[in-house]
Amino acid sequence: MKYHFLIMALNEEKKLNKTFKELIYSIKLTKIRDYIIHIVDDGSKDKTFHVAKKIISKNKKVIIHQNRKNLGLAKNVKKFLQRAPSTGKLILISGDNDMSKEIVIKLINASKKSDLVISFFTNREMKGIFRAFLSTLFNLICCTLFKVYAFYLQGPFVWPLNELKKIVIYSKGIAYVSEVNIKMLRSGLTFTEISGLMNTGSKNSTSIKFTNFVDIFQTLLHLISEIYIKNNFKKMSKRLSN
Repeated sequence: MKYHFLIMALNEEKKLNKTFKELIYSIKLTKIRDYIIHIVDDGSKDKTFHVAKKIISKNKKVIIHQNRKNLGLAKNVKKFLQRAPSTGKLILISGDNDMSKEIVIKLINASKKSDLVISFFTNREMKGIFRAFLSTLFNLICCTLFKVYAFYLQGPFVWPLNELKKIVIYSKGIAYVSEVNIKMLRSGLTFTEISGLMNTGSKNSTSIKFTNFVDIFQTLLHLISEIYIKNNFKKMSKRLSN
């Protein structure tokens, strides 16, 4: 089974190399050999692409993708899926080194026995109280409306590519991860939840924007239509113990 690590980098010339080194450390520790790392320079204005070129010169399992303008998570994952195989696992890695080595290692290990892995951060105070409140409220609304039970639907994940390619994604922004996780949690898969630490917290976050609230609202309406009007995603996934 091949792992695809998608490193999303926007103006991360100072942190990209550390992010890459910590990912390689996690990969070696979990003893996976069949993998490829995709570094996406998502319209950076600094030397992110230059740093990525240095990384690729020393590692044959790295591919660089450069966007002339910023596309964001949802569009980049959709773009990746157009060229991705129908087997294997996808793990998203933030270029700002937000995810600790601990949580990356746990994600990989859990994915060896589960179709889907979702996660939550234990040091949520790093988000700041307002962001923590909003994300908790959003998660509670989603879990209640769609009868899924997860501590955090927006956290780092491992997605099976064969299932991901079957899903038509509506969200164009911040709600993308939650939409995919909700649909997968209602697709008859096996799943595991793990916990871990974040490194960077709310610094430079752009999550609290009007356009993000619009995307969340529209995605919720879409999910209500898909699940309760069209009667799709009716088979609940099964939780596995860690």
